[in-house]
Amino acid sequence: MQSHTNLQVAGNRIGWVLSWSHDEARRLGARIGKVLDAWADAYAAAALYEHLSRLSDAELERRGIPRGDLHRCIFETLTKR
Repeated sequence: MQSHTNLQVAGNRIGWVLSWSHDEARRLGARIGKVLDAWADAYAAAALYEHLSRLSDAELERRGIPRGDLHRCIFETLTKR
């Protein structure tokens, strides 16, 4: 089976990307960086929550974190940036 590509459509897609200015490409890169940073922060907060949630109530109290406020403490660390 043969497939045919409409070269005009393929050329337009490539031309669109190549027509981006340096500033537009840099802004896109910055947005992608922000998304990756947010994802990394959320992943780190989830890992911290998982680690702390395994501790005993006594150990959490020793660290000054009531078990009922564990989620708030994690959220605060995530939003302090």
